[in-house]
Amino acid sequence: MKYFDILTLSLVTMAFAAGFRNGTGFFVNSEYIVTAYHVIDNYDHICYYDIHNDTCYQVHVVDYDMETDIVLLKLDDEPVEMPRVCRIAHAELPIGSKLTSYGYPDPFIDHELTIIPLNIRMLYRYDGDYNYYRMTGTLVLGMSGGPNFTTDGRIGGMSKSISNMEQNTSNLVKSTEVVRLLRKNGVREYANTRNVKKCVISIVNSIKVFKSAHDEWGV
Repeated sequence: MKYFDILTLSLVTMAFAAGFRNGTGFFVNSEYIVTAYHVIDNYDHICYYDIHNDTCYQVHVVDYDMETDIVLLKLDDEPVEMPRVCRIAHAELPIGSKLTSYGYPDPFIDHELTIIPLNIRMLYRYDGDYNYYRMTGTLVLGMSGGPNFTTDGRIGGMSKSISNMEQNTSNLVKSTEVVRLLRKNGVREYANTRNVKKCVISIVNSIKVFKSAHDEWGV
C-alpha cells in the first residue's frame, strides 16, 4: 500500500515541488467521498489521507460535475478504522443561515482543523444553470471541498472558492447539488456520527506518490 510518512518539512517541500495539491473532503458513507473537482484535477494520484493513522488510502473518480465543482470518489482500500459520516442537508438553506466551515489547510504540518464561521449572504450564479451560496467570511487555501455545517450539525454546503468579486466573501456549493450527484450514481448517505469534527478528512493529489520518508519516489 502506498502511504505518506512525513518526517521533515523539507520532504513536504519536495512534494510540493514535484507537483502536489491538498484539499478537504467528507465521507457520505463508508466507501464514498465528496470533494471539490479542482482539488483532484490534473494530477494522477489521489488518496484519502488518514491524519490520525498517517496513512494514505488510494481512491478513484466515480463521477464529477465541472460546473458545480463536485467530484465523487470511492475508496480502493479498506481503511484501518471505519470512516465517520455526518448528515447532509437535503433542502436549500435560507439567506442569513449561519454555517461553520472546517478544513485541513496543511495536513502534514498541522493536524488541527481550521474552523471558520460563515453566513449565507445571497444566492449567486455564473453563466451556468445552477446557483451557489455567496458567503460572508473568507476560506483558507486547502479547505476546498470541505464540509460546512449548519447549527444543527448537518452538512449544508461544500467549500468551493474565495470570491474575487468582493472582499471577505467565499463561495459554497449547495448540499442539494451534492445530493443530486449522489442520487445520479445510486449512492446513499449513511450517517454514523454527530461529531462534525470527525467527518472532516484530507484529500491529497499529486503527480507522484512516495511510499515512505526513506523510499524513492514512485509513479
